[in-house]
Amino acid sequence: MLDASRIPALLITLGLLAACTSHAENEGLAATTSSGEAYAQGVPGSVVSETEQISAVVKAVDQKKRTFTLEDEQGNRQTFNAVPEMRNFSQLKVGDHVNAVVTHERVIELRAPGKAAEDGAAGLVATAPEGDKPGMLVANTVEITAVVKAIDTTQHTATLQFADGTRKVVRVRPDIELKSSYLNQEVVIRMTSALAISVEAP
Repeated sequence: MLDASRIPALLITLGLLAACTSHAENEGLAATTSSGEAYAQGVPGSVVSETEQISAVVKAVDQKKRTFTLEDEQGNRQTFNAVPEMRNFSQLKVGDHVNAVVTHERVIELRAPGKAAEDGAAGLVATAPEGDKPGMLVANTVEITAVVKAIDTTQHTATLQFADGTRKVVRVRPDIELKSSYLNQEVVIRMTSALAISVEAP
């Protein structure tokens, strides 16, 4: 029913990208991005996915400060702080190749009448076995619900009200017929982010 690209991220990366925080004065690494959207014509709801891939080489490691500097193929450099969850940091060496993949998925659907709400969050952290090159997988899922409070057939928009009372007007896909039966129905917004980091020796 809703254009997922207009739904705010709403905590989607909180705690996720904190796994490796970077110093703001760095240039930032180049990333390869891809995205896609899937939906059934005329059916409310959609799935939107976005993926970023970063490949770089370790140029410096400070074991005491637990920091490391990466450089991509374009020569951009960025320094990161390794959090305690990044086990085996001592195994990281200059010249190692680091691959990182960040995936975001947003699923939006109308909740079936009578189905219980599941607002909340779930997370997963997995690290490399002791003695291996450092690596980790962090995943976070947040589900929130909103209620359709108004429909504007002229502007082809819907007004959603969230649990905290805030409202947001969102555009509805052109192929969706705005029906009065959608009023007061719940819209489920489920957002999942995953960060996978792997390290390979040169």
